Formats: sequence, C-alpha cells, structure tokens
Amino acid sequence: MIPGLSSRRNFSDLSEKEVLALAISAEEDDARIYADYAELIRKEYPASALVFEGMAQEESEHRRRLIAEFERRFGTHIPLIRREHIAGFYARRPVWLIKNLGIERIRDEIG
Repeated sequence: MIPGLSSRRNFSDLSEKEVLALAISAEEDDARIYADYAELIRKEYPASALVFEGMAQEESEHRRRLIAEFERRFGTHIPLIRREHIAGFYARRPVWLIKNLGIERIRDEIG
C-alpha cells in the first residue's frame, strides 16, 4: 500500500446502494457471531445462550428485510462490502479470539 493512502473507504462516500449492501453484510455477520456466542456458552449459561439465539434470529430477519428492499430498489446483485472495508465503521472481534475469555468478555463485545 502507498503511504498516506487508505484502502478503506469513508462511509460518507458510499452510495445508497453501497450503504444498503454494507448493512446486509453487517446483519449477516452479526447473526453468525451471536449464534457462535450461543454455542460457546450454551453448556454453562443456557439462559444467556437463548438470548444470543434470539439476537441471531433478529439479525437474520433484519437481513432478510434489507435484501428484499435492496432487490426492490437495485436488483438482485448485492455488491460485497464489509465493515472492514469502511474507515471508522464499528468492528467485531472474531469469536475465536474471545471465546476463551468468558461470558463477561462476550457481553462486553456486544455492548
């Protein structure tokens, strides 16, 4: 990479189509992360696992509705734009990175 140039785009530079594509991607990632959290803690914290399962289902529903809106407005091809492609967009740590840190760390991560 050339010094002084970022390979990440600014959120304010995205088109409506790109913002919607980013939202779809983020909802998918979050649903999968919450489902992974549920699996990690299910044995020791079954009630908390149920909360994370519910959160994963909500994110999946959000994603489904966003896809329907995207297709209505822009067609069926959704460009791949991920949160790590956008400067300043919130980040999630990989589940494998925090899985051994316990329930409190997982709660802090979504927090």
